Order: sequence, then structure tokens, then C-alpha cells
Amino acid sequence: MFMRVRRHLISICLCESVRLIGALLAVCIASLAVVASASAQQTAFRQQASGSDTRFAYGWKDAGGEARQLAFSLPTADIEAAMDLFRDYSMPQLYAHVEQALGRDAERAGVRLQVRRTAEGTSFTVLAANPARGEAFYGRMDRIIENARQEWLHKHARRAVGPAIHMNYVTATQRYVAPLRPVAAALAAQLAGESARQHIARALGFVQAIPYDDLTDPRTTGGIEFAPPPAMFRLNRGDCDSKTVALAAILRSLLPRQRLLFVVLPQHVALAVDLVPREGEAAVTYDGRTWLLLEPTGPAVVPPGQVAPTTAWYMGRPEEITFFELKE
Repeated sequence: MFMRVRRHLISICLCESVRLIGALLAVCIASLAVVASASAQQTAFRQQASGSDTRFAYGWKDAGGEARQLAFSLPTADIEAAMDLFRDYSMPQLYAHVEQALGRDAERAGVRLQVRRTAEGTSFTVLAANPARGEAFYGRMDRIIENARQEWLHKHARRAVGPAIHMNYVTATQRYVAPLRPVAAALAAQLAGESARQHIARALGFVQAIPYDDLTDPRTTGGIEFAPPPAMFRLNRGDCDSKTVALAAILRSLLPRQRLLFVVLPQHVALAVDLVPREGEAAVTYDGRTWLLLEPTGPAVVPPGQVAPTTAWYMGRPEEITFFELKE
């Protein structure tokens, strides 16, 4: 006979503080489009299956109005895996992962769980023939739940700050440096002998010109929300998170010695490089150094050091900025 030992309720927040529907981010994007040339945007896009790869070809006009092109191939399997991984980022999937972890541990502990989903979260009742075993398992439940939550978040390149969940930009970028080497190689072939600043400007323009989308509409993106770089290229659209991670991953291969810094603002993210800014260029101070700011989001193509007014506004409010350096 199983005895009812305890009842345990979990409620896990999946809200992302970097995403606020419509509000500040939309203002940032619109403002950036106003200060750039109307012709500075993507002019061509094509993707085509080629054996086990997908071939991408892009055209855009850079900040000076000059036509640019870029072509590269990525393994189709990597693209599909990236899209599938991030499509399952949802509250039901997180709860299912936690339930599976609790179920495995309950079986090993010789107890049973009754699961009941409510509006407040998921309720677990511990049933045990041996009350001592039930109490012992109940005492471990919080740890099991948190470990499962952290495991699931790491899989999806997220990090928890209290109940809120944020993108883990460093983890996401590190995961896609190797898959994006063909992109970096294609850019490097065009830029032999050019300066680091010119490498950065070309990569920045390519990413900026990809059409902007918040990636929440299931009719256009499958509701993927964050598109890791291979998925972003397939969709040919991305939000600030997706574009910033893609640019950082490309630059890590293109300029492996260049220090890169994620500049996380309320509802937005930008990138900074350890490069001396020129007069009038936007910059941030971190680790005793001045870093040149980049605005990967677009959709307008602007040079390094030119950012949206909302991004510039936050530069005077360092207490509202969080920095994450991309290290080896």
C-alpha cells in the first residue's frame, strides 16, 4: 500500500527580460533605419540544396552604398538541427523535462509520483510504501528540479537570473563558431590584406542587411524566437539576439585575436570590439579599455561606431548595462 507523503508545487518562469513585445526594441530598430541610407539593405538572397549542403548567396549595399556579395555553404543537417533545437523552447517542454527528471529519480528511490498540472504550475504528490523513503525523496526534489531546469536552459543557450530567463550569449556564440567558419572563410577571401576594422565593417554590414524579425510568428518562423546562426540563414531573418550571436561567431573566426564584448541593455543587445574608436563613434568602457560599439540588428546598414539613439542613450547609464566578454 502506497502512502501519500507530501505535495510539491513547481512554477518555472520562462519570461525573457531581453524581449518586451513591441516596445523599446521596435523604437531602436526604427531609429536606426532613419539615420541610414534607404538603399543600404539586402538586395539579393538565394538558398539552394547542393548534395548534403545548402548553398547561400547574398547581396547587399554597404554603408557607403557599394554593392557587396557573399556566398557560402553549410551542412543541411546542421541547419535543421539548429531549427529543431530552438523550436522546442517552450514552457510545456521545460515542464516535461523536469517531470522526466523527477520520474527517473523517483523510480530509483522506490517511490511514485502523481502529477497534476494547474494554472499555477505543476503539482507533484509523492507516494511511498516506506514513509522514510518518501520523505528522503521529497527533501531532494528542489535540487532535482533545479538541476533539470539548468540542464534544459544550457541546452537552449539560456541562463537563469532568479525567476527570469535570459539569453546566454557567450554559450550560444561558442556553440556556433565552428559551424560558421565557412561564412568567415568566404569573408576572409574577399578581405585579404585589409585592416581589422574593414573586416569588422564587412561582416557587420552582411549581418545588418538580413531582414529584421522578432521571430515569434509561427506562420513565418515557426515561432522559433531565437534563431541560431544556421537557422537564421535558412529563415533569412533575425532579431537582435540572433544577429548579434551570428556576428560574434563570425568575428571569432575572422579575427581570432580580437576581443569581443556583448553589451546587454534593457530589451536589447549590441556587440563591442576592442578597437580604438574614432572621433564621434559610439563606444563603451569595460575592463579599463574603450571598446568600439557595433549595432548588428539593422535592418539598415551602418558603419562600426554608429548605433541607434536608444542604444546611445543607454551609454550614459552604465548601471543599466551588463557586459559579457566572449573568451576562449
